[in-house]
Amino acid sequence: MFTCIVGFVLFKRFHRDLGDVLFFVAFLGTAFSIYFNFKSIKKDPIFIAFFVSLIIPVLSWLNSIVFIPELAKDTPDPFLLYKFFVFWFIAYWTKGDKTRIACILFAFCVSVIGIFTSHAHDLIGEIIQGIKGARIDLDLVNAQYTSLFSGFGLLAAIFLPFTNTPETKSVTRYLKNGAAIAMAAFFFLIVIISQSRQVWVSIFLCLLVAPIALWSPKLPKRWLVASYAVLFMFFAALSTSSIVTKRLQAESSTIEHVINLDVSAISENSVGLRVEFWIEAWDWIKARPLLGSGDDARRLVISESDRFSPQIRSEFTHLHNSHVETFVHFGVVGALLIYFVILYPVVRVYTQNAESISNVWKTFALMALILWMVVNCFESFFYAADGIYIFAVFFGVIYSFKFMETEPRHLQKEERDVTTEKIA
Repeated sequence: MFTCIVGFVLFKRFHRDLGDVLFFVAFLGTAFSIYFNFKSIKKDPIFIAFFVSLIIPVLSWLNSIVFIPELAKDTPDPFLLYKFFVFWFIAYWTKGDKTRIACILFAFCVSVIGIFTSHAHDLIGEIIQGIKGARIDLDLVNAQYTSLFSGFGLLAAIFLPFTNTPETKSVTRYLKNGAAIAMAAFFFLIVIISQSRQVWVSIFLCLLVAPIALWSPKLPKRWLVASYAVLFMFFAALSTSSIVTKRLQAESSTIEHVINLDVSAISENSVGLRVEFWIEAWDWIKARPLLGSGDDARRLVISESDRFSPQIRSEFTHLHNSHVETFVHFGVVGALLIYFVILYPVVRVYTQNAESISNVWKTFALMALILWMVVNCFESFFYAADGIYIFAVFFGVIYSFKFMETEPRHLQKEERDVTTEKIA
């Protein structure tokens, strides 16, 4: 079954039909496993949350029928949120095993590279243009998606060497580390030249918290100071890049108007339109705060507004903010469920037996959460196929520690010691 899971991660967005077949096989195998292990699985909060998720879209639809019947859909879609739970299958078969985590992360990195090479008409040519200052998207949906894939690819590549165990052979270790460094360099380059500020901000925040998250009493405090010194020099070097400075200065006047709450002066550029969408959405949230306005509401916020021109009403169908869309769609009740599904795996990693999970994987969980939550402040990846695929992969790894098979204490201690030596 785990082979099918790895195949799903590798092919889902790269060769979708094959990815779907492999996941279907994994689904059947998991269904049989659930049948024989139902006594323990039925207590899993995420397993229970799935059944609650079937009710939320129906309640939101009923709410729309009552309050906006002329705009409500004819029928509800109870399985609208099922994709949020695909990560559970990855977690169930990965089981917190470092070798399996390595397979998942490596498969994701290869998949992203495959997505880039299969979509781009001239990958090398576009990269060269990007290095010269042009904003590239490699023919994906837009540059935000290119940055999203490369940002999470960078995270996967950085943590890939930490999947080594004391039993890992030297040759395997060198090959894995070499591949991780090469892929991390590639993804970092794409993050820069795709010029998506939301991913830049996310990575900045991830790097800012990483030293504190990684630090433990076994490490000297000077390691923490040195880490932040290196980060400061790294950020200072990046600030001299013309690509970075030009992109950060773009639409600065609009950002200034937003900070000063001068809404009337906001321009209809990428920043201005986002803010306008969110302001318009706030009226919908206030009108139906508990259960929202149904799963089609994000489109209606724009199409039914007098604030926007006919071109904008026809061209844009989402609000460029998953958090806002969640409250518009499902209200506070639905948002509680969705944020529980997102936050619980990370919280569990931090509250699980300290001897079973090293600080490295707690930091991985925290960085994945920051990256996911921040990029969704500016795009609608919660409800996009590419976004939910990435969520499934990374939160599947995070939640896999719940299913981790208990190792003898001396092996756990040996592995933690090796991890601490790597960081130091």
